[in-house]
Amino acid sequence: MAHRAEETRFARSGRDDAADASRFFSRVGYAALASGAPIGVVVDPLALFIVFPIGVAMIVMAAVLQGKPGLVGRGLRAFTSPTFLALIAGLCWATLSVLWTPYPVSALQHALKLTLLILATLLAVAAPRENARATDLYLFPIGVVLGMIATAAKALAVVVGHIPDDGGVAAGAIALAVLLFPALGGLTARGRNGYARLLLILALAFAYVTGYRPLTVALFAGYLALSFSISDLTRTARELAWGAAALVLLSPLIPAFAPTIAAWIFHVKLATLPQPYASLSVAADIFTHDKLRLLMGHGFATVARGVRDMILPLHTPRALAFTVWYELGIIGAVIAAVGVWFGFHDIVKAPPRLAPFLAAGFTAIGALAFTNVDFDDMTVMTLIAVAVIATDVAARSQYRTTRPSAASLANL
Repeated sequence: MAHRAEETRFARSGRDDAADASRFFSRVGYAALASGAPIGVVVDPLALFIVFPIGVAMIVMAAVLQGKPGLVGRGLRAFTSPTFLALIAGLCWATLSVLWTPYPVSALQHALKLTLLILATLLAVAAPRENARATDLYLFPIGVVLGMIATAAKALAVVVGHIPDDGGVAAGAIALAVLLFPALGGLTARGRNGYARLLLILALAFAYVTGYRPLTVALFAGYLALSFSISDLTRTARELAWGAAALVLLSPLIPAFAPTIAAWIFHVKLATLPQPYASLSVAADIFTHDKLRLLMGHGFATVARGVRDMILPLHTPRALAFTVWYELGIIGAVIAAVGVWFGFHDIVKAPPRLAPFLAAGFTAIGALAFTNVDFDDMTVMTLIAVAVIATDVAARSQYRTTRPSAASLANL
């Protein structure tokens, strides 16, 4: 009996050690993503791509140490989401366009990077099973604040120290636009409404001081969506779904009519005006030059390499709304519109406290897609992946509720 009791005591001790190690790895993983992502993009362009896989690996390792089954099943549930299926369909169509793109090697490399990013995000969302701890949740708002401090310090160093800007200030601003609303949703999910309001005010003041236009546009759009969602979530989600899908499908009309409108208002040619009108002029020329190619597109990863090789003009728009049409054609645009429609439409299925912030976060990212932010750079896509993981942590932090299976991945 004593021997059996001793074995039981050692077994419990082993389980406790495994649980402690699991919590430690989980905490380190979330800390790496929450703080390393917004700070890393400011410090060095490559830092994010080192921090992200480390954070995901730590989260998966923590789940393995827990020893609870069901990882594969939880991951496969994402394939029941129409938004996730639209994402996979878009990636498949982009990979298929390798057959006619002038840059097949670059297109395959970029498709592989996106595939690995999706798989890593899916693992990070499906791996944890138990409820998230408040200490893990608070890491993401703290990371947003640290990211603002790092961005301000980098901007000050550029101005005062005459240090060349390597794009870190703009990347820090984009990180704020992408990560702010998941962080706010996490605070609200735990009832920290005062801290959420304070963080929202700080972000608004930060956007005003920096004067970075894409950040201002994204936060303004997100604030509007948040306000309307709090008052009437169902109607807001429905109207945002139809409005966003229509914008994706009708976005070529903007550069198509821009030259005529410029002639009416400014009485000059669109190409003679400063940015962003010069980019609209280039987009108008490209869309009207070869209308038949709008059906299937010119192929994945064409815009970035075309500008780099000086095949496309220097002022070619880099906005995602343009590149989807130019590279993937109307088929890719339809897939994107369907995914956006389901993404907004399914927000009502999210936990009630988080749903308005999901709408705001999705709207902010959608607004960035219509600004001249380079989504071809994996930085923005990786930040979106971190936002998905942050939203999942917020959803799992609400105790006495059923965890939505990959709900954050579907909605964001």
